[in-house]
Amino acid sequence: MGTDELAEQLISNPRWAWQEGMRDRAGVRVVDLDLWDGTGALPDLDDFATAGVLLGALAAGDWLSDVVRQGDDWIVAVDVGSEGLKGWAAESLGRAAAYAMLAVWETPSGQAGEA
Repeated sequence: MGTDELAEQLISNPRWAWQEGMRDRAGVRVVDLDLWDGTGALPDLDDFATAGVLLGALAAGDWLSDVVRQGDDWIVAVDVGSEGLKGWAAESLGRAAAYAMLAVWETPSGQAGEA
């Protein structure tokens, strides 16, 4: 899946919300949500700050288990409820975090992290 397609899947999810610190693909950093429109913007999944915000959301939901750098890839492991611990690898930390975020949002119970 391409970066834009992955970013589009993220923002099309009803749980998606822009957060301060994220950067869009045009290079605009969100510094104040009250001043951010974000209409039509896609998150920059290659930006480490954006990746950090996604990882923070995974941690806040008690889903994040581990982040590993292996060779040229990043691996983000999360607890996906009854499916157990799973990891997603990608060439950027933000992409791996995005795959993991989509996985926990799409668990059958909608309550990833709870068995």
